[in-house]
This record gives sequence, structure tokens and C-alpha cells, in this order.
Amino acid sequence: MNTIYRQLCSDHKHMQQMLGVFEQLLLGLFGRSDRDPNTLSCILDALDYFSVYPNKYHHPVEDLIFARLLTKPVHDRNSIYEAQMQHEQIATATKHMCALFYAVANDAMVERRVLQGACNAYVQLQRSHINLENSAIFPQVEQYLNTEDWKQIHKQVEEINSPVFNESTKKVYESLRENLIQPERPVKALA
Repeated sequence: MNTIYRQLCSDHKHMQQMLGVFEQLLLGLFGRSDRDPNTLSCILDALDYFSVYPNKYHHPVEDLIFARLLTKPVHDRNSIYEAQMQHEQIATATKHMCALFYAVANDAMVERRVLQGACNAYVQLQRSHINLENSAIFPQVEQYLNTEDWKQIHKQVEEINSPVFNESTKKVYESLRENLIQPERPVKALA
């Protein structure tokens, strides 16, 4: 399995974990009367991850792969077109979610029903997108892309990797993800 493809599969697993954490944070925000004051901060951290990592690294690489895949006699072009459109929808929805939660953080009035509706739609869009790629597109990637295709994709990925999003920045977002998905550790009382 190609290293770029392996990374994309790993990214999907990590994004699904982050969506699970995000949903739990939302439950903590909307579903409990005894809210943890750190919940909003964690939600903003999760949104920062969703704003930067997929849009700056993951989706541009997928777009290169999808473009290459469309040069092949693939059987499900519509799924590829749909995923490409969803990349734009996800970027727009993420900006909207950030705006809503930064408004909340700054004590602006945001209707609870508006915020909950936006959150539910956002999580659904993200999950639907990952599912579409995993079930309809990634099998075609495995079937149709050969060694020469991957060499060309590697060259293109090197060209789009900017100093703005280098390996150290990627590690920051991986660290953020790992920090957010860690189960809470029990606090030990000191006697």
C-alpha cells in the first residue's frame, strides 16, 4: 500500500475519532447542567483541528488523487465528483462552525437551537463524507492507481507542500488530536 494512501486512511480514522470527541464535547455543552468550563475551549481546539488539518493537508492531497483517478476508466465517477464538492462544503461549514463558537466564546447571543442544528448538520456532513470516500472512492484508488500514478502523485504532493504546512505543523495538529482523544485520567487525591 502506498505511503500517501496509507496516510489518508490513517487520517480518516483520526478524523472519525475527533468527530466522536467533538460529539461528546457537544453533549457536554448541550446536555448537562453541570458544564465543565473547559468544554468550550476543547470545542474550539477541535474546530481548529477541523479547520486546518483537513483543509490544508488532507483534502488537497485527496484532490490530486481524485484528479488522477478520473483519468482512469473508473466505474463510479459521481462519487468522486460528490466528494470534491463536499471538500468545499466542509471548508465552508467549518468556517461557519468556528464563527458560531467564537461568538459563543465572546459572549455573543447565539440561539441554542441554531447552534445545535449547525452542529448536527456539521457532524453529519463530516461522517457522510468520510463514509463516501471509504466505501466508494478508496476501493477505486486501490483498483486503478498503479506505481507510475503514485510516483506522479508524490511529485505533485511535494510541489503543493508549502512551508506554511510543514511536518512540524502537522505534528502540532497530531498532538492536538491525541490530546483531545485521550480519555480523562482519574485525579489521584494526595493524602
